[in-house]
Amino acid sequence: MQTKTMRLFRILLGPLLVLSGVIGVLFAGTTLAAVDPVSLTSIAKNVDTSVAELATVLSDISLIAGVGFVMASFFKFHQHKLNPTQVPISQGVTLLLIGAGLVLFPTMLPTAKQAIFGKSATIAKVGGGQIHSIIGSS
Repeated sequence: MQTKTMRLFRILLGPLLVLSGVIGVLFAGTTLAAVDPVSLTSIAKNVDTSVAELATVLSDISLIAGVGFVMASFFKFHQHKLNPTQVPISQGVTLLLIGAGLVLFPTMLPTAKQAIFGKSATIAKVGGGQIHSIIGSS
């Protein structure tokens, strides 16, 4: 009895798989045909938002790495306290300075931009018209 059921299952499985494959191809064709064409403007907008998000991610990574360096400097100071001949204090001081610089980097970046380029400085966008003032329009 079990073998008849298994044989019937195997007989029906082949056509069922073929039918599901054909239906899948038909629906995939209609879905892919409905896609809008990609324009250069949409690509420029996507790149522009990606660059802005990349700056945010780099600022976040800088902040996290800075906190990590500060914590590592505390451990180095503790190691120096336990064994001053093996661990010089300069290691702890170096880690502390690197950590402080990385923690302050996201805060100092807008200030440095304003100091170098002035108050009216704007960041040129990938698809914006500001690039014509840099390269000149012909």
